[in-house]
Amino acid sequence: MNLALSVDDVSKQYRTYARPGDRLKESITRGRLRRHKEFWALQNISFKIEKGSTVGIVGPNGCGKSTLLQIIAGTLEPTHGEVWHDGRIAALLELGAGFDPEFTGVENVYMNASLLGFSRRETDALFPQIERFAEIGDFLYQPVKTYSSGMYVRLAFAIAASVEPDILIIDEALAVGDAVFQHRCLRRIKELHARGATVLFVSHDAAAVRALCSRAILLKAGRIVIDGKPADVLNRYQKIIMEREEAYEASTNAQPESSVATRPVTPIRYTFRHGDGSAEIVGAELLDAERRPVEIVETGEALTLRILARFHADVDDPVIGFLIKNRHGIHSYGTNTSEQQIEVGFVRNGETIEATFAFNCWLGIDQYSISLAVHSRAGEAFDWIDGALFLRVTSAGHFEGVANLNASATVRTSESQEASEPEPALSAMRA
Repeated sequence: MNLALSVDDVSKQYRTYARPGDRLKESITRGRLRRHKEFWALQNISFKIEKGSTVGIVGPNGCGKSTLLQIIAGTLEPTHGEVWHDGRIAALLELGAGFDPEFTGVENVYMNASLLGFSRRETDALFPQIERFAEIGDFLYQPVKTYSSGMYVRLAFAIAASVEPDILIIDEALAVGDAVFQHRCLRRIKELHARGATVLFVSHDAAAVRALCSRAILLKAGRIVIDGKPADVLNRYQKIIMEREEAYEASTNAQPESSVATRPVTPIRYTFRHGDGSAEIVGAELLDAERRPVEIVETGEALTLRILARFHADVDDPVIGFLIKNRHGIHSYGTNTSEQQIEVGFVRNGETIEATFAFNCWLGIDQYSISLAVHSRAGEAFDWIDGALFLRVTSAGHFEGVANLNASATVRTSESQEASEPEPALSAMRA
């Protein structure tokens, strides 16, 4: 294995104090009077990364991602463990890290380049490329304390990406830039990767991790939860996010009251619910082609939605359906058994009906919620649930819009002689 980076049993401990004076008391007594609590930001982190890999590190806020990257970059010492790397590291860490706010952008370029081992002459040669990539105009000659957050990131990434590092570390900084700059940065990361650079990429953007990375690592509470394929890791990450959201809703009693007569046999989450109680949605799941529950999918992926509805009254020919909405609440797609020309028939009190919808998810890159419903042919709601399921659509390729039309393109070049000759029909008309 041709290694670029090895992290071996790394842990990082911080001491926290209830009051500022406690630190002084502990220092004066040389530790005999213990006033601190131990907080382990990282615990026993170990992994190896091959040269030329692009690895995404994901996890909820406070899980230790930034601490880990700082230790790898060498700006922070671990409490235990060792980090080994082969080659030059360029790191884009916290916003403005490594910049002197009193220096101009130009001065910070030369200072950062010297820290990376570049001579003045080498930096002179790189400077036009850095200036062109950052694209901040005359602000490059102003103190960086006058910069916006976007300008910080533009300059920092321009330096990190222009020095041709062997290992490039990026900590969530690209989220600050505008869409054009983010696209430019992602293209540059792919170029560096194609040249053999190793990339460590921290982001909450599942689409970026899936598009860029061949491997992902999920951290939670300072420990590695899963290390594997981006799709598997991101699905586990999405599950952790939803568990935290459900715990928050339960602790704050934020769940609205339902007019449905009885509680579901299997609890189902939702953001809003209404209906007359004649039927009740007791379960739902979104499955991929291997029949596995999924919350992050590639655009165009084959999906199956299963809905279970229990009836508490005799109902003639009920309708079961779903509606997908994007994060702005815009209806992206919806259908039901009636629109699919399916007649459920007469359903007796106590019966349970399962409706299955199979579709290819040609949605745009975004986050979506899925609403579920059981209602009469006349539209009277028996049970309507908003936010029952959540879905994030990603794509390895780039496109714009709310839907993926899966377009293909061709280009044809005509010879100059053929292009100059008028077509026969036009010649006849002119004659």
